[in-house]
Order: sequence, then structure tokens, then C-alpha cells
Amino acid sequence: MEQGSLAQKISALVEPTIEAMGLTLWGIEVTSANRPALIIYIDGEDGVTIDQCAEVSRDVGLILEVEDVISSAYVLEVSSPGLERKFFKPEQLSGYVGKKIDLGLVFPMDGRKKFRGILESTDEEGLSLKLEDQEDPISIEWDRIKKAKLVHEFK
Repeated sequence: MEQGSLAQKISALVEPTIEAMGLTLWGIEVTSANRPALIIYIDGEDGVTIDQCAEVSRDVGLILEVEDVISSAYVLEVSSPGLERKFFKPEQLSGYVGKKIDLGLVFPMDGRKKFRGILESTDEEGLSLKLEDQEDPISIEWDRIKKAKLVHEFK
């Protein structure tokens, strides 16, 4: 679940600017598909607006241009994390105890790499997940988790 070194470097550069706007840097993804993309997820107390995304895009674009962090051409996207948000840091999960999440593991555990269940708790070691098909929750250490995301349930 840790960000790569390029994402960490970009995060250190842009987070103060994003926070000065009253927003939170939720996470950064760097993709290397046909056209490389830098996706910056921002959040606020009441969510984020399109205007806030545009403002962050302008300001962050200038910072990245001046610092020349990415030498090749890339697409910059600024977005809300959305309803089915991806988690970038373990501490982000603590606010979602009692919610359904999807986990992908680095290495299989009990023959599985994918799990879906209710987040029961988190601590410095990992998390506890209540699966639908098991009575007792399972514990998973942070370093075993490759990706985690919220599962939004429409009511």
C-alpha cells in the first residue's frame, strides 16, 4: 500500500500547496501506460468541487514544471477520491471501520490474494477484516496489502 518513490517525491512538493487551499492530499498515482499520467487525489471536509480540482491542477502543474520532476510528457489529472476510494496509507482506513472494503494482497494468504469484508479494526500492525463466509475475522499485516479500496453500498 506504500506509494512509489516518484509519488512520494511529488507528494512532498505539492502537499503544502494543497493544504494551503484547505484541502487534503489523499494520494498520488503514477501510471506508465501508452501516455504516462500523474493522478492526484484531493479531498476536503465537504468533498471537492470541479473548480477546486482545476485550481489545484493549475498550481501543481506550475510546481511540477519548475521542479522538472517528470522529464517526459505526461497527463496531469486532479480528482476526488470518489465513493469507492482507494486507500494510499494505512492511517486512511481508520475512519472506515464498519465499512466494506476490498483488499488485494502481495502474496496469497490461505490460497487467496483477494478479500472482501467489513473492516473491524486497524492498528499499527495491520487490520482485522470480517469476511462473509467465515465466523471469525482475519488479521492482515500492512506489509502484505498491495491495494485496498472502499466498497460503496447503495441503499
